[in-house]
Amino acid sequence: LPDGATLLTFDDVTATRELETALAQKEAALGEAERLKREFVGNVSYELRTPLTTIVGYAELLEAEGSGLPERALRHLGSIRTAAGQLARSIDDVLDMAQIDADEMSLNLGDVRVCDLLAEAGERARARIEGKGAALSVECPESVGLIRGDEARLAQVLDQLTDNAARAVETGGEVSLKAERAGGQVRIVVRDTGRGVPFHKQAHVFDRFVGRDRGGPGLGLALVKALTEMHGGSVSLESEPGAGAAFILCLPVATQAAGELDLAAQA
Repeated sequence: LPDGATLLTFDDVTATRELETALAQKEAALGEAERLKREFVGNVSYELRTPLTTIVGYAELLEAEGSGLPERALRHLGSIRTAAGQLARSIDDVLDMAQIDADEMSLNLGDVRVCDLLAEAGERARARIEGKGAALSVECPESVGLIRGDEARLAQVLDQLTDNAARAVETGGEVSLKAERAGGQVRIVVRDTGRGVPFHKQAHVFDRFVGRDRGGPGLGLALVKALTEMHGGSVSLESEPGAGAAFILCLPVATQAAGELDLAAQA
């Protein structure tokens, strides 16, 4: 400084360093918690699947060889097998959501014929829907053509929606699957004439563990939303309480995986 003076300054960085250390420790703790969660989900799912396989196997064996069993016992065996199947699907849903949350799920993209996708989903759901005394219809003009997507995951989405519709529809009702092409999108509608969704729940119907009033485990519709968005699409609900519900999928014809979409946005 002028006149031979010297200026000394001191900067106390203790608080900054403490904050940096705390943030680093929190990040490490979150990473460890995520790892433990994935391991927990995987281990629990494995431990559940092992006895579940035994239950299903013995139930099927008793049904196949149980000609001497009373009718009531056979009905009980059918209920056991149905409940075991529902539990197996719930385990699969939990594993899929854990994969999506951890950003570990990838799509196996290919050309998918939409009409075949709808027809196969309808056939898988037909027995359950018609078993309740309801009708099933599938409408898909050939002009809908192909889309780019993961056929197995799209089939999983439709199975969740048709299963949801089958639970909701009543005797004399109807479930319909319809597809149409508009511009660069394909619109798929799964509609039922069941009890519908109350207005106060419609905004949260795709949240996790919310869909229990329609008989589901609460993860199905959240998984539908996540898988549809991974395809670059969207899903919405139209419903009048007491007059049924329609779930509408809008899927782009040319689909990119979620990771590819992120890279494209950054570019």
